[in-house]
Amino acid sequence: MIGISSPSPVRPELPDGVLAALRAHGERDWPREACGLVVIDASGCLAARPARNLLDAHDAFLLDPAALLSARRAGEMPVAIYHSHCDAPATLSARDHAAARIGDAPAWPGVDHLIVEVRAGRAGATRRYGWCPEAAALVTVGDR
Repeated sequence: MIGISSPSPVRPELPDGVLAALRAHGERDWPREACGLVVIDASGCLAARPARNLLDAHDAFLLDPAALLSARRAGEMPVAIYHSHCDAPATLSARDHAAARIGDAPAWPGVDHLIVEVRAGRAGATRRYGWCPEAAALVTVGDR
């Protein structure tokens, strides 16, 4: 496996409460993909910020840009984008790979990607991906 260079000096560990919030969001929105942001809030804590998926689809998402604007206005810094995969594993799809890059650069510099597997309305594995400059792609950096 190619070693990954962290886009930021520290990749914060996701607290159980944040993971629970992501999984609950995926279960609520199933059979449509859920999406949102994980941010460092104004108090310095990690928090989940569910967003609206502008696509009404079970296999695609488009994060409402209002979620990013709201986070920025609140003084929050996005550290991850998350979305669910309905009745599919928490692995990157071709669409996920394409959306994560602009040429050989990350579309969201310094921001990880999280995928929550949701099968039959029940959340399962969550996989975390980070940008690897050497591969010019997202690579797995953690599972929970």
